[in-house]
Amino acid sequence: MSGKFLDSEKQRGSKWSELPNKEDDVYVPLLNAFKGELERQNCLFGKDIPRLMVEYLLGEFDFYKVIGIDNKKITQIQSYNLRGTLNRQGKKRKRSVELPISTLPTRIVSLEYKPDSKNTLELYLDGGWQFSFRIHNASTKVESSLKFDIQIIGMPTTIISIDCRWK
Repeated sequence: MSGKFLDSEKQRGSKWSELPNKEDDVYVPLLNAFKGELERQNCLFGKDIPRLMVEYLLGEFDFYKVIGIDNKKITQIQSYNLRGTLNRQGKKRKRSVELPISTLPTRIVSLEYKPDSKNTLELYLDGGWQFSFRIHNASTKVESSLKFDIQIIGMPTTIISIDCRWK
């Protein structure tokens, strides 16, 4: 696969759905290049790459993630306390719950294709961090711009989840 292939299909006005082997012709080569580069960076910079990857994916600041699960009538609150800035002790008021600081990873355990998939890589890091990287086209017509849908599929036990039930 090359940029020339995508450019020629774009000029033809092709749709992604019309490409007979978009996974083999486009997705797999791009995912292999991404995988190879991540492995190369990991060899060059060692334990910094897993940490930097998680910091990049989750952002610069600690945060709470609020998830509404309407069919179960639950609001879930997750604390991503990677730097210890959440739930700090006040001067006048003491905290009632202490949130642990999550340890960032230092090692790539595995970076492989999701079983029976040609469009998703799964990244497993030490400390319980797990992410999936699904590559996809964002438009109907062929273009050279593709996107990753990145999902956290596993997290350390220090990411505290609180379920709040409602009626």
